[in-house]
Amino acid sequence: MISEGMDYLITRQSRFVTVYLPLILIMFVLLFPFYWMGTTSVKPNSELLDMSNHNPLWVSSPTLQHFEKLLFETEYPAWMWNTMLVAVVATFLSVVASVLAAYAIVRIKYKGAQTIGGLIFLAYLVPPSILFIPLSTVIFEYGLFDSPLALILSYPTILIPFSTWLLMGYFKTIPLSSRNAP
Repeated sequence: MISEGMDYLITRQSRFVTVYLPLILIMFVLLFPFYWMGTTSVKPNSELLDMSNHNPLWVSSPTLQHFEKLLFETEYPAWMWNTMLVAVVATFLSVVASVLAAYAIVRIKYKGAQTIGGLIFLAYLVPPSILFIPLSTVIFEYGLFDSPLALILSYPTILIPFSTWLLMGYFKTIPLSSRNAP
């Protein structure tokens, strides 16, 4: 008799060996770095530095001193604020520009719309590393060097082609209109 599909998983032992054991190993490999970060962040310095007398996988006396130092004795909150500001504003600008561009390319019928769509795809394929030198020159010439505004204006150069290409595919799936709609 020829077995079909996944008939070999009928017994509990074969299912454990072929499905659950690999899943357990993969989960351990994927989750262990998070466990290590969590335990390391709450270990006191004495446990971090003296591994011969302390188990590196377990915390015997947890502390929050590292979080206190990070939040109150460094510039981390300001750095986090700058990061969030740049990310939110650059994403907003990219999404607005991409929605407008993708909608215009897909919905407005004009000569060359397909060519523009292809050029946007080619712009998406350009490696960002090629843009670094010309982009840094422009940023330096405008006096924006070492400012959040430089990042806010340069990130969309990478995000807009990608987002436009994705949104073009989305807008193509939406029906043009329905004459029988109420």
